[in-house]
Amino acid sequence: MNRREFLSKSALMAALIGVSVKVTSCGSDDPAAPGTGNGNVTGSATGGGHSHTGTITKAQLDAGNAVNITFSGGGHTHSLPLTNTEVTNIAMGTRVQKDFTDFQHPHTYTFN
Repeated sequence: MNRREFLSKSALMAALIGVSVKVTSCGSDDPAAPGTGNGNVTGSATGGGHSHTGTITKAQLDAGNAVNITFSGGGHTHSLPLTNTEVTNIAMGTRVQKDFTDFQHPHTYTFN
């Protein structure tokens, strides 16, 4: 069952029991729809006078497991661990912001 089917069935069940439901979305289940890209989400890391970018793939988002995302730029890389809850939140379109210091220096990592 995809997201659209789930939301449709949930709304139907809510209507049957008299619950009002408002569904909003920033994308579409249609991979060809404008603005949906390839399903990957790019995050940014800021701090220390420079920035990095890192991408969590659609496959990682769909799996919903904890992952380490590599951020590159500024002549070096960082690895950011994300919990399964953080991955799920990113997949749902929730902004996730995390301060993290690896062996090099701290950054604020953001997925919108």
